[in-house]
Amino acid sequence: MNNPFAAHSSENRILGKSPRPLPSWLLPLLVLLVAGGIVSFFVLLFGTEPARAWQVFLVNFIFWSGLAMGGVVLAAIFQVTNARWPTPVKRLAEACAAYLPVSFLFFLVTWFGRHTLFPWGDQPIPAIASWLDFSFFFGREAIILLLLYGVALLFFYRSVLTEANAQSDPHPPLSPKPDQDRASLQKLAVVLLILYAFLFTVFAWDFIMSLHPEWSSTLFGGFFFVGNLYLGLATITVLTIYARWRYNLGDAMNPVIFHNLGKLLFSFSLLWTYLFWSQYLVIWYGNLPREIGFVLVRTEREPWSNLAIAILIMNFLIPFVILLSRTAKENRKILLASSVVIIVGMWLERFLLVVPSLSSGLQIPLGWAELLITASFFASFALTYLATLHRIAILNKF
Repeated sequence: MNNPFAAHSSENRILGKSPRPLPSWLLPLLVLLVAGGIVSFFVLLFGTEPARAWQVFLVNFIFWSGLAMGGVVLAAIFQVTNARWPTPVKRLAEACAAYLPVSFLFFLVTWFGRHTLFPWGDQPIPAIASWLDFSFFFGREAIILLLLYGVALLFFYRSVLTEANAQSDPHPPLSPKPDQDRASLQKLAVVLLILYAFLFTVFAWDFIMSLHPEWSSTLFGGFFFVGNLYLGLATITVLTIYARWRYNLGDAMNPVIFHNLGKLLFSFSLLWTYLFWSQYLVIWYGNLPREIGFVLVRTEREPWSNLAIAILIMNFLIPFVILLSRTAKENRKILLASSVVIIVGMWLERFLLVVPSLSSGLQIPLGWAELLITASFFASFALTYLATLHRIAILNKF
């Protein structure tokens, strides 16, 4: 039986070096984590606290979907801006699209937890009852995800095809010229960016803001999709360090690449904090009862206030202080540690956005079962991503 993580011949031709073999225990471990998460989900679901199962499921669906889209959108940004320095990491970013079909399957699963996750379904709010209707809610989200994921997957496919055509023949007889291919890819990237900004704003309204239907914020959609880009960038940094080790890409992925990734992480830490503060300040200053409740629960009341402080430290203070240094930006170990801290911090941020709206307990509902379910989502992402890297060229020229 072929190992799905074994070296692919096309990769060897393009990279010129054989990849380091992955540990033989990795595939069984990832499969075991997926199975363990499924078991943990059903243990919670049929236990004394079934709501916890759906809460952590929704958190992970939002987190991993945002991570995957964040990676693809960053690749589209690189394409639109004609940036040359990220060329060695662009394919790593757009390969995150491989997870999107899995994400859509997880979206379908949320239908079965709708009465637990969305209390407005059983107790409609007259002013927004037509918008928050289960049929309309899941119908529009299905259209949104099919459209956005379809364009993202098409962008990934066309990018790989453009590279393959350019590698095989500068003027392939059965496809457009490479320049035309790249122009088409450029237009597709623009479409993807526009759809992402609009559709993921609606996604944030539906899956997070509707959990607390009395609260609304016009800035929340922007805060959410910028957070996905921050998360996607941290993930790409980790994947770049991994690919450099696995595929012996020291020449292509030099300190300049890591320095630029570090600068982007530093910039996004400031942007994420700016958007958070802009939203918080207006709500705090306005002090309107229907707005302040969402913020007070998360920033002033136990058990959530300490978690909010930890999130601010992990997503802003740590990367800001560490990545001020040029040396730190070029040090792969420091950059890796900073990126992992950001990824964990962003998961906790998604947890803080979702769970307080659904949980009224005096303790944070985060135990071994939730961690196993999260590890299962991670394993599903890792399996799809690694299997995709096996089938495509890691480096691209355009």
